[in-house]
Amino acid sequence: MIARLSGILAEKTPSRVIIETGGVGFEVLISSRTYEKLEAEGSSVSLNIHTHVREEEIRLIGFGSLEEKDLFLKLLGVSGISVKIALSSLSIYSWQELKTIILKKEADLIRRIPGIGKKLAERMIIELQDKFEDAQAQYISQKHGENKNISDTVAALKTLGYSSSEINDVIKNIGLDELEGKSTEEVLKLALKKM
Repeated sequence: MIARLSGILAEKTPSRVIIETGGVGFEVLISSRTYEKLEAEGSSVSLNIHTHVREEEIRLIGFGSLEEKDLFLKLLGVSGISVKIALSSLSIYSWQELKTIILKKEADLIRRIPGIGKKLAERMIIELQDKFEDAQAQYISQKHGENKNISDTVAALKTLGYSSSEINDVIKNIGLDELEGKSTEEVLKLALKKM
């Protein structure tokens, strides 16, 4: 599978580009946000690629960042979302905006994307929210450095039935100075007090 494509930008439109490399022109589908970041035709270009294979076709989809590609793949994993709808989503909203909209459960904003109705918007929120919250919890644990007590506390709170968003809010509100020299049990007690 092609994961990255570099070459000369032979043609560009808001929905597709042709990248020429080694005497071959590759057609790559893109979002309009990726299009806005491209240089002029004839310049060098390098895009992260998802090779989308179906029974009768192979499509290359290009992204300006790995985060955009990752979100696209998560969108494709939702039943009812096609390549076209996923690209439309990333044309209307940046990957950061779309992630925030899903985490905040703003179905009305999702429904502004062509091809997405009420049921599909709700399915997107249900299927993607946990994936984003888990990533956020992991980021928070990493942000607190090598503090194993934080990751142990996050795991304990999940076991107790707290959602990822509740855990994230509490961990954010605990200052690093409050954690200094504390055991996992003490950090857990502190987190439970702030729940």
